[in-house]
Amino acid sequence: ALAGVIVLLSLLAGCATADDVGTVHFVESFPAETPLDLPDLEEASVVWPRVVEQTGHRFRVASFYYSRIGDGEEAGAPAGTPDYLAPVLDGLAVAAGRGVEVRLLADGKFMKTYPEAPTWLGTVPGAETRVFDVGAHWGGVLHAKYFLSDDDLLFVGSQNWDWRALDQIHELGVLVRHPGLAADLGRIFDLDWDLAGAPVPADPAPEVTGQAQASLADLPGHAVVTAHGDTLSALVAASPAAGLPPGIPWDLPLLVEMIDAAADSVHLQLLSYGVTDSQGRLFDDLDRALRRAAVRGSQVRIILSNWSKSKYKLPWIKSLATLPNLEVRFTNIPEYSGGFIPFARVEHAKFLTVDGELLWIGTSNWSRGYFYDSRNVSLFFRGPGATTDPDRFFNLSWHGPYSEIVDPGAEYQ
Repeated sequence: ALAGVIVLLSLLAGCATADDVGTVHFVESFPAETPLDLPDLEEASVVWPRVVEQTGHRFRVASFYYSRIGDGEEAGAPAGTPDYLAPVLDGLAVAAGRGVEVRLLADGKFMKTYPEAPTWLGTVPGAETRVFDVGAHWGGVLHAKYFLSDDDLLFVGSQNWDWRALDQIHELGVLVRHPGLAADLGRIFDLDWDLAGAPVPADPAPEVTGQAQASLADLPGHAVVTAHGDTLSALVAASPAAGLPPGIPWDLPLLVEMIDAAADSVHLQLLSYGVTDSQGRLFDDLDRALRRAAVRGSQVRIILSNWSKSKYKLPWIKSLATLPNLEVRFTNIPEYSGGFIPFARVEHAKFLTVDGELLWIGTSNWSRGYFYDSRNVSLFFRGPGATTDPDRFFNLSWHGPYSEIVDPGAEYQ
């Protein structure tokens, strides 16, 4: 057993040279008027416009949707609510004006709900918008949220390009400067960009049923240094398996392997968690891995938003909560004092930490469609210190005023 753990903990170990070492900084968003803030982490509303302003020759962004205040069909924001996305979009227009090549990729389904910002930016000289009909290719949506600045800087996180994501939702992302990781993520963007510009296929790609795509221990890693001075190995992965460029692994089996390496602790924070979906399809790969970890004696803690209180998710969540060594908590973030804000005031981060030195941070919630049908992206990190900031972020919600321990015998609305 010890030998197996040693092999698994060698994941991402690469032969990095001094020139191959980059940096990584965690970036948060938190709902206004709540204590869910880590003051030493920069906020996305500050980081994003700064990166846009500093971009020299090209900027590529992919997001599920783009929404300024006033965009879309839902009720507007309460009076006086700040719109932190508008300066980012305006900054892209300014960047295009000074010669930066700007490319924006939007999801085909959500483009129908929020067409304004992508359409407007596509009319700016030097900028181009493409709409990606992921459903026609793989059956799902463009759910990924990330951007690339020039050839060495990337951001991956739970934040959609939505004004609410920057001021009214609890989110976690990561800003990485490393040309190798940027090139890997760039291959995913470039594939999707080309697909968005090509004729829509008559039939979706066939479903991939195998999961033995790669092993974490076999994958090369890139070295990055955290704000605390810890050196980590990192790699890019993605979903779905049917839509991966060469050299990019499928993240689902890597997540299972990561949980199976756990000896002491597993911390998972998500918007939602589902073992069966609305169509009744079973997806228990990750669920079984979490149960195995708890049975081995690992302390498994899971934070879910109260959006997971749905009839087809609750039975599985309650079942998890019956296990020894496993506890699940919902969070219930109160309404904004200025009035109701739709699709906000919620835990939306998506990350997993294991044993204090393995980290996954990505754009997928944990249910079937995110891994089999939709475009999502992931970053995996390994090394002492990899989980320092994410675990602090986790503990803020876990011990915070809005947490609610899941009771297997309770009824939830």
